[in-house]
Amino acid sequence: MGNRVKNRPKKKSIKAAVHSGMATHRKLSRMGKVQKKNHSGLDATFIGRAKVLKKLQISLKDFRRLCILKGVYPREPRGRAPRNKKGQVFYHIKDVKALAHEPLLDKFREFKTFMKKVRRSANRNEKDEARRKQPLAPKYTLHHLVRERYPRFADALGDLDDALCLVNLFACLPSDGRIQAGITRKAQQLAASWGAYCATTGSIVKSFISVKGVYMEAEIMTSGQAVPV
Repeated sequence: MGNRVKNRPKKKSIKAAVHSGMATHRKLSRMGKVQKKNHSGLDATFIGRAKVLKKLQISLKDFRRLCILKGVYPREPRGRAPRNKKGQVFYHIKDVKALAHEPLLDKFREFKTFMKKVRRSANRNEKDEARRKQPLAPKYTLHHLVRERYPRFADALGDLDDALCLVNLFACLPSDGRIQAGITRKAQQLAASWGAYCATTGSIVKSFISVKGVYMEAEIMTSGQAVPV
């Protein structure tokens, strides 16, 4: 039995919690509930970019590309940030959770694994094996992102001006270096199709020539939605 003496009460352990005579509801009303870590304040709403990269397990380059595709941007926390967190880039925790369930993440990881295999073959001077693997690179589509960002046709018309500007820009560029001839040919075809559509339907309502180029504004489906070109 150790050092315990018979007919004497057992001593309480030192590790036992010391309780006061105050009831639980009175203790809560006076002292408040003990807040858990990362459950309130800045840490519960925003998360730094370094933690986001660690959570998603992707590189900074892939993270930036994913943010552009999903339309996720850094947020500015309300109020003053703590001194040890000044100058950090914060993202909302809800945006990070949405990125974590994005199917493109798996494709980015597959492509990273594939590039490791290609580099390994190239470092072993197995150039034929590396060339054979290049057509087997994993591919992905952005159809679900387009449907997610533009659920209605009117929403797509609102951002059509930027797409048409890029199409006309690539149609004027020469096929040299990273710009392949197929991309230039496709851009010229799309620009010509858009011009033919506007000419056939008579959708152009305004046009003028400036130093920067030709400006045209078209009205699509006569719904009051004007698309500047």
